[in-house]
Amino acid sequence: QRAVGGMRMMYARVTTMQPDEVDAAIGTADVIIINWGLHYQRMPDYKEQLHAAFKVLDDYASRPGKAVLFQETGAQHFKASDPRAFDTGEYEHRDRSTDTNCACKAIEDFNVNVRNQVLREVLDTRLYPNIQLLPFYQLTRPRWRWHFGNCTQRPNGWNYYTCCDCTHFCYSPGMWHAHLHAFKETLGKAYSSRVPSGGLLSGGVPSSGVPRIVRSSRPQ
Repeated sequence: QRAVGGMRMMYARVTTMQPDEVDAAIGTADVIIINWGLHYQRMPDYKEQLHAAFKVLDDYASRPGKAVLFQETGAQHFKASDPRAFDTGEYEHRDRSTDTNCACKAIEDFNVNVRNQVLREVLDTRLYPNIQLLPFYQLTRPRWRWHFGNCTQRPNGWNYYTCCDCTHFCYSPGMWHAHLHAFKETLGKAYSSRVPSGGLLSGGVPSSGVPRIVRSSRPQ
């Protein structure tokens, strides 16, 4: 998709890390915005695949005019079955009795998303200094009423007849304007703090002045 000024935006829906998709992204884009997370249930697998992808992506992002932004996984707000009333909001811990009567629910302020915790552990190794973390979790955490499950019922045969969705968000200009602001700030940081292979900080923008952006996976 071509935007004003000549920028091109490409989108690929990838639920888990696929090496060929990573290769395709670095072969076609100047800026890559990426997220994998919700489709991983085993965190050791998630960590291993993040390391594998980040080795390639960090080298790519060290080049002039290139940038990689890894977006945090958004908050889920499934009602939990935990007798302690400790709600993580995660689908795996949901109260299954609500599957046929969709009910999204607020989660605690102190909750730590397990996938974002793994992501931060990988980035905290400092092995991948050119990969920028794009905030998203805190923007979505309080918006438990904004999910498809609370906006509409969609009898499409998936997940019983209600299609209970406490993961994806209904469209809101205000929410996405805030996220785009974070994107612009993070992209600016990426271009001003590049660490080339071997070391020193450098900056720069695409030589054409017109970036090509690939967004992999969809905003949750």
